[in-house]
Amino acid sequence: AGGLLNAEFSRGDAEVALPENEFDYVVARFGTMFFTNPVAALRRMRVALKPGGQMTHIVWRRREDNPAWQEAKNITLRHLPAPGEDADTCGPGPFSMGNQEMVGLMMKSAGYEDVTFTRVDEKIMVGTTPEECIEFALAIGPGGEVFREAGEKLAEAKRPEIESEMRSFFENQERDENGIWAPTSSWVITARNPA
Repeated sequence: AGGLLNAEFSRGDAEVALPENEFDYVVARFGTMFFTNPVAALRRMRVALKPGGQMTHIVWRRREDNPAWQEAKNITLRHLPAPGEDADTCGPGPFSMGNQEMVGLMMKSAGYEDVTFTRVDEKIMVGTTPEECIEFALAIGPGGEVFREAGEKLAEAKRPEIESEMRSFFENQERDENGIWAPTSSWVITARNPA
């Protein structure tokens, strides 16, 4: 619509679908945490860069640094059992790259140089109402995983108590005319493909 001829959108698996030696810059926003094989995917992203090309990705830090998601899980676990070892989880998950030391090793294993981590602490809107926050917390993320894995019968039986506790939590977060805001913490990770 803007008349740009140098933009292209493609859908594919980053572990296999990227070209080689083509880009000056690669960016991933809250996606690399979900790679099944993060080192292979990060390596593939590096190989897509020209020599000296830059890569930036942003990931959530630890659960403990993101209370809206961690507290949703804590509340749910007070009423439902923890998922077992054979649980049908959503894979590595949103906090799989929260450990700076581990991710630094992943980046180096993928062949990057000059890896830097910048911590970003910001509040984000987690919903417009407590009910919307609860719906989101029970649909995805750590609390939602516990809720789903408990089974529909048990989870629904405990829903009133879980929602009541979550409502209290979300009502105590910062609120303005737009919605409810909770503190979050993430890493902005930058690196360079060797020249």
